[in-house]
This record gives sequence, C-alpha cells and structure tokens, in this order.
Amino acid sequence: MDHWVEDHLQWRLMTAEDAGELTHLREQIEVFDDTMFSGVEQLGRTAWLASLEDDCVGGWDHYGSLVAYGWNVPDTDPKRARVTLAGGVHPTHRDLSIGRNLIAWQEARAMAWRDRHRPGLDLWLGSYVEDVQPGLRHLLRSTGFHEERHFFDMHRRLDDVPTPRSIDGIDFVPFELSRSDEVHNLHHLCFLADVPADQDHWDKSLPRIRPDWSWVALQGEEAVGYALSGIDDAAAMDGVVEGWTDRLGVHPAHRRRGIASGLLEHTMVSMAQSGCPGAGIGVDTQDPNLPRFLHGSLGYESRDAVVLMAKTIPVAESVS
Repeated sequence: MDHWVEDHLQWRLMTAEDAGELTHLREQIEVFDDTMFSGVEQLGRTAWLASLEDDCVGGWDHYGSLVAYGWNVPDTDPKRARVTLAGGVHPTHRDLSIGRNLIAWQEARAMAWRDRHRPGLDLWLGSYVEDVQPGLRHLLRSTGFHEERHFFDMHRRLDDVPTPRSIDGIDFVPFELSRSDEVHNLHHLCFLADVPADQDHWDKSLPRIRPDWSWVALQGEEAVGYALSGIDDAAAMDGVVEGWTDRLGVHPAHRRRGIASGLLEHTMVSMAQSGCPGAGIGVDTQDPNLPRFLHGSLGYESRDAVVLMAKTIPVAESVS
C-alpha cells in the first residue's frame, strides 16, 4: 500500500529505529495540548500487542524533523476486525489538513488489513480523545466517527460521607475472594459480554483489591452488583493515600434501582472508617451526563475525561 499521505511532508513507514523520535514528538504534542494520557497509552485499554513496524507512518518536514504520525493498532482477537487509531500532528503544522489526510490514510490501511486478515467482517475503528482536544474530536466527527463510550476519573474528599441507602430486596455485603468467579462473570455480563473472559488478567488484579473497601450487592444469593476498590496508585506516587474504585457494575436487569449509588456509599464509608481521606472512581459509560449525576448525588468531582470515538465500516466496503 502507498505510504504517501499528503504533500506537505515526507512520509514513510516507521521502524524501531524511529522510536526515539516518535517519543519526542508525542511528548511535545502532550505538553502543548496539556493531555494527561498519550494516545498510545490509551491503547492499553485494548490489550494491544502490535509492533511499531508496518503499523505506523511518520511525516518529516524539510528540516528532517518528525512532525506527524499515525499508528494503527489491530486487535489480536481473530474473531474481531477492530483497529484502534493513534496519531498526532505537531502544533506548528496544524491547520494544513494533515490530520484529516492522516486519518484517511489510516482508515484505508485498516480496511486493507481487514480484507487481508479478517475477510468477511465489519471493520470497527476507534480513537481515544481527551476533553482538552476538541479539535481532534471535531475532526473525527466530521469524518464519520461518533462518541461510543466516555471515561471519567472522579474524586471526592471523605470528610463528610453519606449514610448508605437501603434498597428493597438488596443486601450489601463485603467482597470475599470466594465470590471472585461469580463477580468476574457478572463483570463480563455488565461490560464485556462479547469478549471471552481473561481469567489470568482477573486473577492478577485481585491482589490490588482491598476486600474491606469492596462491596457486593446481593438479591437473595445472587450477586447483582459489585464495587471493587484498592489504593489509587497514581495518588500514592504523590504521597497521597486515596481509595480507588476500579470496577463498578450492576446487572443489566437490576439497573435504575440505586444499586450503584448504594455500592459507592458503602465503599466511601468503609474507606473513611479506615482513615482514608479521599476516594476516586474510574467511570466507563455510554452516558456523557453520568458525571453530573455522580456529582449531584454523591459529591464526586470530575478531573479527567476521555471519549472513545468510533466508526464501523461494513464488510461490503473494501479496498480495491
């Protein structure tokens, strides 16, 4: 496939030898845009295993400086045709339509990858965009992408915690390791029903969970909700002890009953009782208004927000 993207820059596929230049460019873009997470770091959400070579194109200016790149990261699951797009253009070279042409190149290359490796499947494209990147969000929307999921980091002090609510038919109990498999299955039902369970990843995450800060909602003997928490590692690096609810979910058939709020209320109380001064939560939702609800009902404040922009290209469309 042609490596040319547009006329302003000199384009070629990047190799491992370009990793240093790519890192430098990404750092410059992140400082200018004031982002919290780089586009490539966001790919950690997709459990990607792609290499730099053959999947990343770079554009160099006439002075020999790398000023733009586009990185396609295919999903390794052979049953899915999914490619996550990362990329960026140096601030000095924006407003030249380089970004638009770069996305078009990435889309065409992803279609070629689909036709070669995942024939017969619709192609899903995704790109993570932070709130501080409205230009990128507008660009993706103008090329057919839509907002598929929203990710928010929210925090609150635990000086004044709410009294946990009561819900008819629901008991809130501390999480026990004996319920690990049941909660794991519920987790996939809540969020990842189309993805095979990764037992090894789940098992490795359990040591980070504090059972005394984690809760399960039961209807009879059935787990219908869960909130699993531990220490916020990022805050700990700054010398701050803060609880972090990493996983929160409610069975689809039991939503809109206040179960999620009840789980978080029990979590905040248990954290405060152990002397923890603050609590945080990572929110993964299709509802962009959920942070307003969490702020109004539970006092959380949103700090960082990322939206997953996505686009599906039907199998009928392919690269000729």
